[in-house]
Amino acid sequence: MPPPHNRVRLLIRDMMTVTQYQAILAVARNDFLKIFRKLVSSAQVLSTEETSYRRYCTALLVLRHFQCPAAVQGLTVSEWVNRKEVDDRVVIGFGRNETMQRAACFALTKEEEAWLQAYYSHIRPRVIRSDLNCDRFFLSSADTALLTVSNDLGVLHKAYEKSWSMGTLENFLRATSRQARGALETAAANLTDTEKEAVSSYLAYNTAVAKLRRVPTPQTVVATATLLDSLAGSDTDRFSGPSGTKSLDFAAFLMRFPASADSKAPTKLDRLKAGFPGDRVFYDKWRAAQKAKRMERLLKAFTRKPQESRVKYGILKEGWKNNCPKPADVLAAWKPATQFVIETDEDLRRNVSQQTWKGLAIKDFGGEKGLAVVATQPFSKGDIVCDYHGKVITYAQGKVMMQNLQDEAVYLFFFRTGQRPLCIDAQTFPCECHPCADTVGRRLNHSSKQANLCPEPFVLKVNGQDVDVVLFRALRDISVDIELKFDYGVKRKSFRGEDQDLQWLDE
Repeated sequence: MPPPHNRVRLLIRDMMTVTQYQAILAVARNDFLKIFRKLVSSAQVLSTEETSYRRYCTALLVLRHFQCPAAVQGLTVSEWVNRKEVDDRVVIGFGRNETMQRAACFALTKEEEAWLQAYYSHIRPRVIRSDLNCDRFFLSSADTALLTVSNDLGVLHKAYEKSWSMGTLENFLRATSRQARGALETAAANLTDTEKEAVSSYLAYNTAVAKLRRVPTPQTVVATATLLDSLAGSDTDRFSGPSGTKSLDFAAFLMRFPASADSKAPTKLDRLKAGFPGDRVFYDKWRAAQKAKRMERLLKAFTRKPQESRVKYGILKEGWKNNCPKPADVLAAWKPATQFVIETDEDLRRNVSQQTWKGLAIKDFGGEKGLAVVATQPFSKGDIVCDYHGKVITYAQGKVMMQNLQDEAVYLFFFRTGQRPLCIDAQTFPCECHPCADTVGRRLNHSSKQANLCPEPFVLKVNGQDVDVVLFRALRDISVDIELKFDYGVKRKSFRGEDQDLQWLDE
């Protein structure tokens, strides 16, 4: 067990908020701005001041933008000069190199951009050696790529230890990248799933998580940066002094004025009456929070990737006149539905129970191939296209049916859900629930090389009962008139057709 004073530190660390972990930025801010003014006015700056300026810049990226030290150390000049201006922010980092799975992506304010540009224009050229080809943005005083961001943060805290008020938490607790990111994740616990995923993507760097996630759009990065500001309460200048005293924070603002998708924005008079400042800081953050809620509602409405006209109609139907996502941003943010979304989607349930799948047609190709399914509308990668419809029976029952079949085509789909091996009987045709319909799923053909659908098992509540279903998800974008196929997981020799010419099975 750790000594008592260490246990106290651990308890206090667990109680720290994002705002408290960012306190060093407020305490060191005035000295930092003095150096900044010297740099932009071409006044003489001491080498110790240059080092202090760099330390503040790296601390800004670690504590305010929650980038891990490796990401800050890996920031390159190429990424800096290719930064993108989006709305009122500047987005950094959309690339890869041989050491990174994905470049860090974060969004600076215009003021922060000016601070880093001052380092880039005035300090970095003074320390880089003419014979050194280094693309790293931050350099040490030894003219090499900076390898000690964590140490820089510790030295910055050490330099201002005497500035802390005696008895405050910060007097004996220094913020690390891991602690700040942990506090952020705690603060994000009550966010929506979409917001949590955006925050996770903003933090991800050089990990398996980063490899699996799609590179976010600049607009998504900006929206997430604004969301992070709201979690912290307000900007880095929110502290009135070293003691960390601050005014009403954004969390209190949200409690007074909840930012739901349908909420009415608080007027300036409303804000003043509630005891909040009359400026636009909290108001703009409130609008960003509401916009994120509206984005989430729109994304949940589309299991398949919609056309822009559908998104416009969705916005019109909601009655939103302003502060709503642009249709192009909704399309850029759309991703295939998760298992939870699929299993609770009313349209999917209706399509399964009534077999009302859209954009599909059964076509007779003639000859040996016979009937197949083609697309009559475009599908996007990740769309749920249709199901394999039939009565769900046990694996053993399916095997018995298969053994009793002679030269007939086999319409039995064996699958496993959890530890249960099951079978869908589409052999019995027509099915009991649709006596007049030839369901499309049973007409899907096989291709091991050109499959554009993938079967996935789900449990849907259909007509009040939990039903095991197999849904087909698009593996890639599918155009009109393209035949829909999936890989049965078999070859000719194992498809009950050893003596038949079934070459089309291996197309």
